[in-house]
Amino acid sequence: MIKEEKIPFETMVFSGVTFKVINRHEAHNIIGDLTDFKNQKIYNVFEDTWRFPDYEENPIFLLAEDDVEMDLFEMDFSTEEHPDIFILGFIFKKNLTVAKLISSYDTDNSPALIVLGKTTTVNINLFGSVHYLGGGLQCDTLAGEYNHGELFVKGDLIAWLVYTDDMLFHFERFTDVQAIISSGRPDVLICSNVQDTDGSIITVENYLPSTHKLSDIVEDSFVENSDYGTEILGNNYLEVFKEGLSILDYDKKEKYMYADFRNQFINMVEVLSENEELKENGKIVRHISGTTYLFIPFDYEGKKYSQISEEIGNSFSIRMRALWCHEDEEIMIILEYLDENGDPKYQWMNDENAAGIEFFCVKNAVMKTFEILMAPEAEEEDDEDDETEYAEYDSSFSLEEFAVQFGGYKLPEDLVKLYEFEQEHGVESYSECFGLTITNDKIGIKTWSEEEEFYNSFIEFAGANGSGSSYAYWLIDKDLNNCPIVVFGDEGGVHIVAESTCKLIQLLTLDTEISVDFDSAYFYKDEEYYEESENKEEFQEWVKAEFDLDAIETNEEADEIVDQAQRKYKQKFNDFLVKFGIEISEEDE
Repeated sequence: MIKEEKIPFETMVFSGVTFKVINRHEAHNIIGDLTDFKNQKIYNVFEDTWRFPDYEENPIFLLAEDDVEMDLFEMDFSTEEHPDIFILGFIFKKNLTVAKLISSYDTDNSPALIVLGKTTTVNINLFGSVHYLGGGLQCDTLAGEYNHGELFVKGDLIAWLVYTDDMLFHFERFTDVQAIISSGRPDVLICSNVQDTDGSIITVENYLPSTHKLSDIVEDSFVENSDYGTEILGNNYLEVFKEGLSILDYDKKEKYMYADFRNQFINMVEVLSENEELKENGKIVRHISGTTYLFIPFDYEGKKYSQISEEIGNSFSIRMRALWCHEDEEIMIILEYLDENGDPKYQWMNDENAAGIEFFCVKNAVMKTFEILMAPEAEEEDDEDDETEYAEYDSSFSLEEFAVQFGGYKLPEDLVKLYEFEQEHGVESYSECFGLTITNDKIGIKTWSEEEEFYNSFIEFAGANGSGSSYAYWLIDKDLNNCPIVVFGDEGGVHIVAESTCKLIQLLTLDTEISVDFDSAYFYKDEEYYEESENKEEFQEWVKAEFDLDAIETNEEADEIVDQAQRKYKQKFNDFLVKFGIEISEEDE
């Protein structure tokens, strides 16, 4: 039984509004049964994580029971008048109207915003927690940032721009949305009613790729390029948000409405048709970071067609294509979600004049594909290694490219920090035979079981030793911070090795590769043959500074970390393996 917390006072003023102060038990009664679009509960206020911690003094929720109107709403954990309290979340039982801006506190951590009625504002900028808008949202711009945030919007969404930089957005329906832009992988999910194989109508939640570039709709002064060459919002947009002004350029209507798409597409087909690569190979294709960009002419039922397409792999399986029929001079726009065999599961298809944001994302894909196919410096991944599909210890990939293999899961902050350290110091330079990797397909895991439930229960992210073993998250929770790490041995054996990313990082400070056999996985440093990695000392100092963890120096210390993880997860993991007919060691039975 969880002891009920006392509230320090009955009411509290925040942003000029008087809220009722409630504890997490009272909050649970209000928000504990809120669900996502898969009917899974969103909030557990007793979970004692960074979202709803137990270690802060005077944790409270602020509750508004009636409609609320504010000029500016910038969430914070406390106020100058009450610096000793810790606000876990703001709950609005009815409608919330904010004249200028609704904003979270920090990308790493923020109070949660929960509105059961309708939310109306000019700009809304969220991150740092899981937020819920249950009665719809109307705004000019909705922006989200960083993988510590997630947003669920039920009801109508009316917005000119929905922009996310590594934050998941879930929407029930787009009532009037002009542009969807994800700066990296697809991070926006929308519910759609589709026909099942038996003819019944079912609701599914699918990723929707970007419909535009930022520069197509945002005023130029607010658009910057990231280190990876993608367009991102510049920092000065926040000041404009606070003034309640728009960052959008409504004079760019011809761009964001794709007013001249027909002529542009025909011109693209004509230019690509004269390409020497097409004449030599019959197609022009680029494979970049799990995405395929393609131009191909073909005949179908006696007619000639030309197709420009983008297909996003890495577990997204989304294909967007436009076709030109040379005889009929008709353009067909197609958005498809593919099954594991590459065949369409769901499909949207119409001509280029059709309304619907689903078709905007296809037009955006066509524009991007043309640019990539025409760029002489476009780098194509080597298809000769498609059997393994691993970027073995190649640290040249961007964080966005690394994140794609995680699908809908948010990168743990600790893993992002490790990525940044590796980018600065070099792969395999700080711990023997360790390096972060991109796995474009689950070929290695599929050798254990071809059942989809099995191989989709893991995300590989790093090479574990010099012989081909790999580290992977075992997906037992929606938050990877709560998922243990396993090692897949290259010659047999799959074992739990660490409770978390942080614990794996501590194991790496031993500076020796992991040994994996059928019965066990262990770290053994032989001092007689040990050679120190070039950046071992910098790595150990970094681990101490970032995580307050001492470097481990002995095999016994490493054994204790592995044993601790196995005491917690080994039996559950063995039961999981047996379920799929995978043999486990007799000593584990």
